[in-house]
Amino acid sequence: MAKRLAIPSKEIQLQLVNGLGANVAARVQRLDFNTDIPSTTIDQLGSAAHVGDAKDTPNVTCTFSAFDVGIELFSALTNTDPDSYPGTGVDIGDLSEVDVIAYIKSATNNDYVKGAHMKRMAVRDFTFNYSVEGEATEDYTVVGSEKRWFSKNVQVDAFSTGTTSFTLTATPIVLRNGNKVLSVILDNEYLTEVASSPATGEFSVSGTTVTTFDSMVTSCVVVYQSEPAGDEWTDVPIGSSPAAIRGKDIPVEIAAANIPRVQSITINGTLNSQPVKEMGNPNIVGYVTQVPEVTGSITVLDTDVELISLLMYGVTASGTEYQPGIGCADAAVPMEIKLFDPCDSTSQVKTVYLDGITIVGDAYTSNVNQNASQTFNWKSSTGHCVVYSGAKA
Repeated sequence: MAKRLAIPSKEIQLQLVNGLGANVAARVQRLDFNTDIPSTTIDQLGSAAHVGDAKDTPNVTCTFSAFDVGIELFSALTNTDPDSYPGTGVDIGDLSEVDVIAYIKSATNNDYVKGAHMKRMAVRDFTFNYSVEGEATEDYTVVGSEKRWFSKNVQVDAFSTGTTSFTLTATPIVLRNGNKVLSVILDNEYLTEVASSPATGEFSVSGTTVTTFDSMVTSCVVVYQSEPAGDEWTDVPIGSSPAAIRGKDIPVEIAAANIPRVQSITINGTLNSQPVKEMGNPNIVGYVTQVPEVTGSITVLDTDVELISLLMYGVTASGTEYQPGIGCADAAVPMEIKLFDPCDSTSQVKTVYLDGITIVGDAYTSNVNQNASQTFNWKSSTGHCVVYSGAKA
């Protein structure tokens, strides 16, 4: 068989595996993942050649961007069920660890020909973008230390019944490091594989049976390499979500006031994730998340001083002088971004809510034959950013 010419985007699929199972990512527009292996060249006295390299723990980074059409992608990254998404919303502080799988389809049939697996990837940062003439997008960067390429299938089995024994649907293929599976996530906690007699926080594998020491309460997910019979590839479903949502269907409220002439809004979040390493372990154990930092910008066509008054003092008219950076706002200024279905103007599919933002800078721009615009840079005063399914409760 002739070698394929290339791999088109229609034959690459992204899946995120959390404590509830595999989630096929829809509306994905871009996927990048890479590995950086820190190394130190070792020399010695009396030698004209390098002795070798001392390698450190690899740094694996994966970035993906998708059209923002609902809560499904955010739900997968916060380990929540999109079908029973919390009515009180989910804060960015709940962004957790996931396994990332990139499947590549065969050029000749509906089967996997190649795949990449990234284990226990923690969300490092995210960006939400909304603009008057573009589609709403959400971008995420996740980081970890283990990435493997496979010519076989990466299988994901999710169990909702059982206690400490789980039977896999296929026979696992042993990995080069001697382990039999890639990940076991029991009740949202990653377990460690041992040869036999697991203790708390551990599991063992015999044939197609996974045995854990701790009893399952709600779910157990197992990820492993296998070679199942039949074709595995299915296209990403179109689903019932909008194809995309443009700026005309995204109104913005600040301090409960509807803001006119908005041209763009960007929300940037950094989780301040810190890797945890240990002696005797070639991989990162996990990540500890500190208080998030949430910043962004809002650009509007300049018409008056109402917005700057609102951002500084929480009301549309306060005095006659406004000097950003001087003094303190009298009240917290919340911002609410609403996403509506472009095919049904009464159907709100998502809300992004920040409970308090403050100005950290501004810029004014005017060009010949163009409308004057003003950009306000802001930051969250609390570090919270809550995503709701539908309208805010």
